[in-house]
Amino acid sequence: MPVTMLMYHVIAAPKNAAEARFCRTPDAFRKDMEQIRQAGYQVLPFASVLDGIAGRVELPDKAVAITFDDGIACAFENALPILQEFGYPASVFVVSSRVGGYNDWCEVFGFPRRRMLTTSEIRALAEFGVDIGSHTANHLWLGKTEETVITKETQDSKAVLEDILGREVSHFAYPFGSWNPMTRNAVIEAGYTGACSTMSGWNRKGTDPYLLRRSEIKGSDAPWQFRMKLRFATNDMPPISDARRMLRQILKTWN
Repeated sequence: MPVTMLMYHVIAAPKNAAEARFCRTPDAFRKDMEQIRQAGYQVLPFASVLDGIAGRVELPDKAVAITFDDGIACAFENALPILQEFGYPASVFVVSSRVGGYNDWCEVFGFPRRRMLTTSEIRALAEFGVDIGSHTANHLWLGKTEETVITKETQDSKAVLEDILGREVSHFAYPFGSWNPMTRNAVIEAGYTGACSTMSGWNRKGTDPYLLRRSEIKGSDAPWQFRMKLRFATNDMPPISDARRMLRQILKTWN
């Protein structure tokens, strides 16, 4: 059966209009988790998703995984208590060079400054069962980056996070969803066992473990939109962007 993977960024009220899309309030996030429970979904840890798509285990009829990109401090402050309340596993992908610092790569987009996870918060998340993954060292557009830089970004971030945790870091998420075949190969060579894209859609047996698909949960999503994203694994509801993507793919095949 297919798995829907949810993608969150900030679990907090937006500080300005620029970041509103990426901010899900704690109250809305709690309602999301409640919908998951009411709909009878089983929340899987990242490793179980990989086992399922590889055919090593049978996936449940209704399966979902929860992920957070960037490693903003609110993952510890706001998301963790709610995850614990429901007993749900999750993955947090951390930008390793910003640990204990701020999300300064967002300034060019007009986003406000937000505190990043500290080493102690990362360790605490892991102790509570949250999977810690890599989101590179500097949050670069890997699909537009030179091979030597890609190699350094994937390997250095893994090493830093493993040093913090004292355990292997096996999972990765592409910043901005930016990747190409060279990037995918670098992630494999760095020793990761799976990686998340930002492409929408279900994950099922045979899905590429280094191009896992996720549904972006936006700050403005109403409860009915979240419910439909959970069911249909889309990035938008109504799925306008998904329809446009499919049309572009069709046009490419014609040309």
